[in-house]
Amino acid sequence: MHGSGMMSSLPNHCYALTHTLVSKVLLALMINSGNSEQTENSPTSEPGMSVGELSRRTGLTTATINYYVRFGVLPAPRKTSKTRAVYPAHFEQLIGRIKELQAAGLNLTGIKQLVNGDPTSPLAAALPSQQASQSRQQTASGAISIPEFLEQSELHDELYEGLISAGLLRRPRTGPEGAPAHDRRDLSAARAFARLTSAGVGYSLLERHTEYNPLSKAEAVFLAEHLNEATNSTETTQPVNLVAAFDAIRRYLRSLQLDEAFPDWRNP
Repeated sequence: MHGSGMMSSLPNHCYALTHTLVSKVLLALMINSGNSEQTENSPTSEPGMSVGELSRRTGLTTATINYYVRFGVLPAPRKTSKTRAVYPAHFEQLIGRIKELQAAGLNLTGIKQLVNGDPTSPLAAALPSQQASQSRQQTASGAISIPEFLEQSELHDELYEGLISAGLLRRPRTGPEGAPAHDRRDLSAARAFARLTSAGVGYSLLERHTEYNPLSKAEAVFLAEHLNEATNSTETTQPVNLVAAFDAIRRYLRSLQLDEAFPDWRNP
């Protein structure tokens, strides 16, 4: 990619396509299954819900929930017959935790290690404390007030204001209670800026990310082309999975360029 020169050659319809496909990604995360089962009402059944009810409450498809069980990030539900099972109420919280870890950038293998308490996992340190987990449950996938946002991201006020002014963080939007709020995507970016700052990277360098906006737009259009051409829909080829695959390729190719330009970057 070569900055704004490349962008000037991109057809306008590609940007509309990007917007449409991003919307489809968001909708895919919230779609409900059309084959939902009803919650078991038998007085002998332990408290719980059907996979259909769990799907409605969490926004995951029943196929995704069943896949999580097979993969091992969710425990097996209690079978009531060959084709029916009861999911305990706490599964809703477990799925909320899985979504939170996915938003933090972890793949299912890493999440499986975390939720199963593998102490040898290199990702074990990523588990939030019980207190922090409780404080974030209400904002795992919703609005985050500015005070909570600053606390969770560890951004200081001056850096926060600078990033907002530069357009490197979106301005807060009106939350459900009418107060300004951010979302999980904003929080992920804010934590990244805070991590670079804690390493000694100055604001003047961080601000230069705005110079690469044309490249970001070009990469978004390139990603949209991948999503548009993907016609085989399976459990592992949902839009969110394809975005992660695209990001992995871009990171890999970028790392090769870094190795070539700065072979000793791992040993500063």
